[in-house]
Amino acid sequence: MSDVEEKKSGYRLEYAKNNRAKCKGPKPCSGTVLEKGTFKVGSVVDFRGHTSLAWRHWGCTTPTIINNMKKSFSSADELDGFEELQPDDQDKVRKAWEDGQVADEDIPETARKAEGGDDAEETKAKKKRAPAKKDDEGEAAKPKKTRAPKKASCYRRWDPFYLISLLFTEGR
Repeated sequence: MSDVEEKKSGYRLEYAKNNRAKCKGPKPCSGTVLEKGTFKVGSVVDFRGHTSLAWRHWGCTTPTIINNMKKSFSSADELDGFEELQPDDQDKVRKAWEDGQVADEDIPETARKAEGGDDAEETKAKKKRAPAKKDDEGEAAKPKKTRAPKKASCYRRWDPFYLISLLFTEGR
């Protein structure tokens, strides 16, 4: 059994031991490196029969994840790795447990959305169609007639199964 399978839960709290893990949190932060010593949360992931942990910054922990933790445990002290945390980080976890979300000051800068860029994307206008062309009298021109689709040419005469069937049916 691996260490992950021996865990009593689907979550693990610890500090990053190296710079290899990447944050699997929400979009602005997703993919950023979890630097050594960073407080992180791991969620158990089963991929093709292999169990591993998907890591994210503590600040990238969503209210949904905290609610899922609450469904599995009665208190934050029961979370795996909680005992190894520093007292101030234990307090952060307990406060998030009570509030149902991580405190704003714990959210890393990489997870914060740009203030100006976010509004610009939401307010993009839809592409406008060109105004309808008008004929000489000022009325809207009639739309062009569309052509009927071409009839499929007869490829059946080149079909080998069709040719063989003709050989056997013509003799009868």
